[in-house]
Amino acid sequence: MDTKSVITGDIVASTTIKAEWRDSLLATLREIANEMKGFSSLEMEFFRGDSFQMVIDKPELALKIAILLRAGLKASTPPSTDSLWDARMAIGVGTISYRSEKIVVSDGEAFRLSGRGLDEMDKERLSVRTCWDDVNEEMAVSTAFADDIISSWSVAQAQVVYATLSRDIAQKDLAVEIGKSAQSVSKLLGVAKENLIRLYLGRYFKLVTTHIAAL
Repeated sequence: MDTKSVITGDIVASTTIKAEWRDSLLATLREIANEMKGFSSLEMEFFRGDSFQMVIDKPELALKIAILLRAGLKASTPPSTDSLWDARMAIGVGTISYRSEKIVVSDGEAFRLSGRGLDEMDKERLSVRTCWDDVNEEMAVSTAFADDIISSWSVAQAQVVYATLSRDIAQKDLAVEIGKSAQSVSKLLGVAKENLIRLYLGRYFKLVTTHIAAL
């Protein structure tokens, strides 16, 4: 069986989001997921109104997709809301033993790792669990730091991080696109610690691809 990735997530403080914004929030998630199909084949399904699951064919890109989902949600937060849109997400990397037409009734190692990760979350909003113990041990600490960084992003910071991670657009071109100076974009990326997030993503990518190649 091939190694896949499953992301199980739910919207943070969904009950506090005004009814008129609920459809917009879910539509935003779908739009971001559709954009992510440029990186990897994936499927997404909602359940219980504010929860979702994704199956990602390229597990080495699952972390990037999860971070872009969070960045995209934050960047799309309406100005009139009291708190930024965000989601808790648990990534599971492993095999899938049973696939149903509905993602939420499918099963396998990746599903169990992802579901367990979300169930055991407390205040954190990002979890990574794989079928390899050494990867889990290394990722545990770096994920805690990365999660803290991502959770602190403002709308403007999330906007520029989303653009640079999803498209690798040059800062000067992004500045023109969003109507800010190149200096402002550079400052936003610096405060958002985008360089550290890239290092984190790069390490995850290397660990997962190396372990998959060794199977």
